[in-house]
Amino acid sequence: MKPAARLFGLAATVAASLAATGCAQFDQAFAPPPPSALSQPIPASEVEWSRKAGSNTVSGIATLKAGDTTHTCAGQAANLIPASAYARARMTAIFGNDTRGTRAASLAPVKFDRDDPLYVSTLRRTTCDASGSFSFPRVPDGVWYVTTAVKWDGPGDRAEGGSMMKRVDVRGGKLVKVTLP
Repeated sequence: MKPAARLFGLAATVAASLAATGCAQFDQAFAPPPPSALSQPIPASEVEWSRKAGSNTVSGIATLKAGDTTHTCAGQAANLIPASAYARARMTAIFGNDTRGTRAASLAPVKFDRDDPLYVSTLRRTTCDASGSFSFPRVPDGVWYVTTAVKWDGPGDRAEGGSMMKRVDVRGGKLVKVTLP
């Protein structure tokens, strides 16, 4: 075989290989995404542990400073949410991660198609006191999300402050103190 014919054959083989690879990548790029944890029901076994009474306490305070004024979560709900694939996906959708975050009150709220019934029934809720403190007694060992909001009316009745979240791991009958944000 002449060198030109050999070169042409090699080029054709490379071109065919690249075309096939490109098509496979193209097909993968337009393949339906895997099911989101937000669209799947929470398996009861994933959060059943959170319904039990435990020997831990999660307490905390939530404040935001604006100029010389410190605002608190006074009167706002504070939530303790058991970690699950659904909760992790929800925290990531709201806060951009599932470890710690804030979301400005000026941003539109993140909308969800539905709230999983187990997400709602296993979260624990209390109200922040006048100083911005909250407490959850009798918490079982596990990973939880603490969420609350510090909001106030700014100039022109514009919403200021925001929502906040922190993931906590509680174990061994401890008092876990949380400062938000």
